[in-house]
Formats: sequence, C-alpha cells, structure tokens
Amino acid sequence: MKEILKNIKLGQIIGIYHFENSCFTVGKILKIDSKYLFLISYDINFKEDGIKVFLIDSIKRIILKSDYMRSLEKNQKKIVRFNRENKDIFQELIKNRIKVSVELADGSVEEVYLIEKGEDYFSFKILNDNENIISEEIITKDYLKRIKISNNIEREEYKNFKVITTKNDDEYIAYDLSYNGNYLIFLEKEEFYDIAQINIIPKNMIESISEIEVKLDTTKENFNDLIDFEKDLEIIEILKKCLENKFLVFIDNADFFETKVGVITNLENNKIKIKEIDKYGNFYKNSEIYFDEIQLLAIKNYKLGV
Repeated sequence: MKEILKNIKLGQIIGIYHFENSCFTVGKILKIDSKYLFLISYDINFKEDGIKVFLIDSIKRIILKSDYMRSLEKNQKKIVRFNRENKDIFQELIKNRIKVSVELADGSVEEVYLIEKGEDYFSFKILNDNENIISEEIITKDYLKRIKISNNIEREEYKNFKVITTKNDDEYIAYDLSYNGNYLIFLEKEEFYDIAQINIIPKNMIESISEIEVKLDTTKENFNDLIDFEKDLEIIEILKKCLENKFLVFIDNADFFETKVGVITNLENNKIKIKEIDKYGNFYKNSEIYFDEIQLLAIKNYKLGV
C-alpha cells in the first residue's frame, strides 16, 4: 500500500478498509509518511469527527471513488425527525422512503426500504452497497430481530441510560424509549458520535430493562483546532496533544480483543498508559500500550474530565 499511497494527493477523500476488511473509514488525507497515514475522518453524515492515524501495513483496501463517498461528499443523506408518540413510525418510513438496516434471525443484516407492513409480515426492497435495489422480499415479523435507522442528533453524549436485554442475549444501551403497538422504539447510544440509531424491536423479545447511571464528564471540542498541520502531524505529537488536553482516544490492533477506548494518562519513550472506558461509559481499568502495537489511532472531538 505504501507505493499506492505515494500517488495519492494530499487533501483527497478516500475510503479505508483495515483489519481484514471489518472496519471502514472515510476521510481526507492530511499526511502520508513512511509508516502512517493521517486523515481527517468523517461520520456517516460527512461531518468531521476527529483525526485518525493508520499504520499503513494494516490497511487492506483503499477506496478511491464510490457512489457512497460521492453521496457523503454532497451531504445528501435524508434525515427525518419522527414524532414517535403520535405517528406510525412504519408509515413514516414508507412515506419518506428512508433507508434502514434490518437484522434477521439468521444474523444477516440488510440495507432496505420498507414498502409495506402487514399484520404478520414486512415487505422490503433490498439494496446493494451502491444503494441500488437488487430484490424485493417478504419477511415474517418473527424472523425480523431489529430495524435500525440512522439519525443526526444534537445532545450531550452521556447521561443516564437503560440497558435492554433480549431473550436471545442481545444487549442495547438505550434512552428515549417509547412504544408503537407491539414494538419498542428507542435510541441506541453510539460512543462519542453525533449520530443516534433509532431501533425498533418486538416487545415480546425483551427479557429485561434496567437502569444505568453514567458518571463520565465530557466536553465537546474540535481536536483539529489544537493541531498545527505544518509541524504537528507526527504520531508522537498527536499523542502529546491528547495527553495534555485529555482528549478521548480509540486505539486498535488486529490482535486486540476489542478497541481500547479512554484517555491517555502517561506518555513514555515507547509506550502510553491509558485509563479505559467500558461500554457503559465509565472508567474501569488502566492499560499500557506500546507504540508498535498501535495500528489505528482515532481521536474524537471530546475532552474528558478525569
């Protein structure tokens, strides 16, 4: 990939697959050196959400052009605000032709348009990666585990949540719960993104709903404002900025069991120490990570009080 990247201009928007194609990022190139690729990263609504630094050897695919990236760049994603108390959300999806994700009982996930909801079934138009319709299918309601809708939000990231556990052991960290007939509708917490996933699941799938209190103190701030793009684009300089300003970091490696998320507490010659945050949004352990373990470093636009 190093030879390919040499021929890509700074400022170009590209897509990156890494870790055996399981993770995808869209971003604008800031710098390419002998070891790392530096990007301004974008969320699914093409809003800047921080900086990502990739170990070039961990990159598996580079997307130079795609319909998805072009639609992101034009910021054409439809966002609909649902009045969930007074309207039939299913009819809103049909009327506004909103693309949704559906998770099925076999574990597969499809991107679809809902075209009809019957008493015991749903009719969908199935989409490919370029959002072209490839088939039309009818799926029984008991085979449908979840409908998920992406939506912009303007809110503080962490507050008090509920934990929803289903009979097949799925767990959702949720807020703003309401009911629509035989379905529970809720917003699912997305870690430090200005995106909320509206989820719809059958009420009869629910095993329990419990309270959780999040004590994390966070403030939104643009990390890019701290960077002098002429001289600070080295991974060690970025790590120093994160340490000094208590910015949230995501650090990953193909061999990690899960992404390490937290705040850097110490920076040494060959390693960092971080205070990790668990999936419920609370500090739970301290970890050490050596520089040569960092295959992906992502800095979100959030500062933490520690």
